[in-house]
Amino acid sequence: MEPIETQDKNNNESGSHSDETAQPAMWLRLEKECQAMALHAFAKGLPVPGSVMKALAQETQVDKTEQKIVKLAAIHNRLSELVSPAKPETIVLMADEKAKASPFLFLGSVPLIRRMMLVAITSLLLLITLSLSTYINNENMVASMFDMKGTELLFVQSILMASAAIGASFAALFKANGYVTDGSYDPKYESSYWVRFVVGLIAGIILTQLIPINLDAVASAAAASSGADPSAGGVSHAALRITMALVGGFSANLVYKVLDRIVETVQSFISPPVAEDTQVIKDSLVNQFEREKQQFVSELSVELNRIQQQLFVDEQPISQKKIQNLLAGFQVFITSNQRNN
Repeated sequence: MEPIETQDKNNNESGSHSDETAQPAMWLRLEKECQAMALHAFAKGLPVPGSVMKALAQETQVDKTEQKIVKLAAIHNRLSELVSPAKPETIVLMADEKAKASPFLFLGSVPLIRRMMLVAITSLLLLITLSLSTYINNENMVASMFDMKGTELLFVQSILMASAAIGASFAALFKANGYVTDGSYDPKYESSYWVRFVVGLIAGIILTQLIPINLDAVASAAAASSGADPSAGGVSHAALRITMALVGGFSANLVYKVLDRIVETVQSFISPPVAEDTQVIKDSLVNQFEREKQQFVSELSVELNRIQQQLFVDEQPISQKKIQNLLAGFQVFITSNQRNN
């Protein structure tokens, strides 16, 4: 077993070695981000001070010293302000993807966008292909998943899943594209987009198969809103069911609210609301009465002080008419407070 002094020496050496390794990595990262932000600013037509570019060129050529890290940090902060709201990490990510020259780069400069685009295109092609099948008709689409079996059930569930995937991918693309456009996309949130996509798939199936919805009423409402004659056949039930799957995939929050409302309804039957304790109600009313009483006494005191000031405003004898007017005003004050309280 090594002595304690030897162990401490080894730990210090390993710690210093890791620090020396981390510092060059930090310098390289800062240099790379600064260069990427400068190119991004020039490409966007943003005015970049010449002093910043001169300092950046000088610091990329000198040896790695403590003074260099300070100057690089200052340059990095200045360029970050220029390209805001774009983030340095996002700019470097898009620059790296562009340098790879991927054949799918036309689908998006961020891997998430490309993958989600491929999913959306595949889902759309699958939806069109499945709609050509004879199993996709009004009778099968209206039927429950528990009333079918075999190939019919497979085709119906597949087209509903494809429709939900289109809605979920569309929602994810619409949300992510805003962050990519302004350069504030953060790769660490990529998993959250895929979680929303999967939740959208589940929501689409739940909305179309597990939540009872009167398709005849929906078709009549859709025909009425479009000005068509409901007796002419209205909207196809198959189209309605597929559209509902797409809506469920696009807005999983809608399905969550529906399920939450169902849970609240069932809970009201299982455990009806318990009446409040009579003592609690009594204490609440007593406290409210005391507050109103104190407020009325305070306002009454202010009114009496006002009357007293009017009585002694001059040294002349007070006329009977003036006293009557003051008493009448005081009576109006009391009755008005009674009405308010």
